[in-house]
Amino acid sequence: MAKITVSEDCGNSPKKLHLKKFNIAFVKNDRTFINQNVTDDISWNMVGEKHRQGKEQVAAELKKMRSMDITELVIHNIITHGYNGTTNGLLKFKGGVTLAFCDVYTFSSPRNNAKIKGITSYVIEVKA
Repeated sequence: MAKITVSEDCGNSPKKLHLKKFNIAFVKNDRTFINQNVTDDISWNMVGEKHRQGKEQVAAELKKMRSMDITELVIHNIITHGYNGTTNGLLKFKGGVTLAFCDVYTFSSPRNNAKIKGITSYVIEVKA
């Protein structure tokens, strides 16, 4: 089970809490939660790597990632406003690899708990 560390202010609004739960579901590979909280035509752009379109492609990508042994998720910030949100932090893996990430989200509406229709992920390896 991965250790989860989240800054205190990352849950002080419904939309921030929604992104916090979404990121934790990602680390836990909770595909049910993820599928329930994204649109059918979700677009996931992993900058410089690949692009996935639709729930099926996103689910297939998550299935591939399941083999990655994440030991810790650290969320530094969650920012939301209207149709947009972002999270940034660290993913730590067994074997010592650490990735810094920033995910930019587009929601289907400005309502709280709106489904996610777009994700752009920026990821870099942190060298010790």
